[in-house]
Amino acid sequence: MSDSYRPTSWSLHDEVYPYALDAVDETRRREIENRLASADPVMAEEFQLAVGRVHDTLAAMTLIDATAPPSRLEAALLRALDQRFPVPNELAARRSRRYRWVAAAAAAAAIAVGVGIGIGIDRGGQEPGAITAQEVIEAPGTRQGTAAVDGGGEMTVHSSADLGAAVVSLHGMPTLSTDLAYQMWVIPPDGDPRSVQVMTGDGTVVARVGAVDTLAVTVEPAGGSPGPTTTPITSMTLG
Repeated sequence: MSDSYRPTSWSLHDEVYPYALDAVDETRRREIENRLASADPVMAEEFQLAVGRVHDTLAAMTLIDATAPPSRLEAALLRALDQRFPVPNELAARRSRRYRWVAAAAAAAAIAVGVGIGIGIDRGGQEPGAITAQEVIEAPGTRQGTAAVDGGGEMTVHSSADLGAAVVSLHGMPTLSTDLAYQMWVIPPDGDPRSVQVMTGDGTVVARVGAVDTLAVTVEPAGGSPGPTTTPITSMTLG
């Protein structure tokens, strides 16, 4: 876990929607930006990517479909938020009203264009979970490592044996032709490689991993391959 980041009563993950929708006051905005400046680089990148996706989603709504979502959608979202986060008194209700509207608006935007907001998640054939990059990075005992990429670039890995997950980020990756893509793999010591994600460049993925698995990236045809067909351009063995 990064020594420069210490969670308090709120976390960056909780502030994505309010920040992206400009629903925070100037004091809160400065707090968020100060937290970003001292956060782990991978966590800060995840935050900025998520904010960008909110902006892209709202822009897509404007360009693709100017029809507002039905009012019943907002009402249903607000009811769901109330059930998930019950407010104990009127003061808390007043304080939460703005956030509830922001959350409902963001969720409605995501539903309207049929997209999910978040970084790539590799489920590894397991039941869907709720592990985020932030949880992996902040977990006790998380280990960090970097590996150079042939031809330029770097792979950064934060891995947690307790969570069985790793945050894998690619930075400065060379541009590929349109018929090629980067493909990330998890390779167990006694098993076949498992595809994690097909990427066209830089990006961050949360992958399910074993304690001694190897993470590797190969160059494959656009759309990916069932198994690696080229020599890895970077790799790292956990443990």
